[in-house]
Amino acid sequence: MTDQELLRLLLEKEEEGARALCAQYGALAAAVARRILRERNEDVEEVAADAMILVWKKRNDLKADTLRGFLIAAAQHLAVDRWRQLRRRNEVPLLEGDQDETVDLEAGLLNEELQKQILAVSPPDGEIFLRHHLLRESAQEIARRFDMTESAVRSRLHRTRMLLKREVQKDG
Repeated sequence: MTDQELLRLLLEKEEEGARALCAQYGALAAAVARRILRERNEDVEEVAADAMILVWKKRNDLKADTLRGFLIAAAQHLAVDRWRQLRRRNEVPLLEGDQDETVDLEAGLLNEELQKQILAVSPPDGEIFLRHHLLRESAQEIARRFDMTESAVRSRLHRTRMLLKREVQKDG
């Protein structure tokens, strides 16, 4: 089912659309949440469900070409919020030996304008960037997925970061 068809179903047949949304994107929302919440399966499931609910609530405002990106961003926002709640209650340790990742989590998420610019980057560079920074996939994982070398993935990530930096500076 295309995102266009899925969005139409969400608008016209809400219950059927909600089931289709979960079938099509439930695993993706859980994967995004799992990158942040690790082995906290109950929290991962709850965040994934909350992301689906958020998409359903915003269905009137979404466009087919941004549905997937919105879902990814929603799942990440919700997972980071959950991680922060757990962290305040000392239920999760600082991420194992990787202070940069902890700082990255605490720094917050991409703003809406930057998300739009990332989605506008030519394929596969935009998806590589999202997979690395939103889904937290390693260069090695991305290289396998796109049948590239790790070096090529890092190079594309660097070029995309520089492109986005120029765009952000240009937009002021």
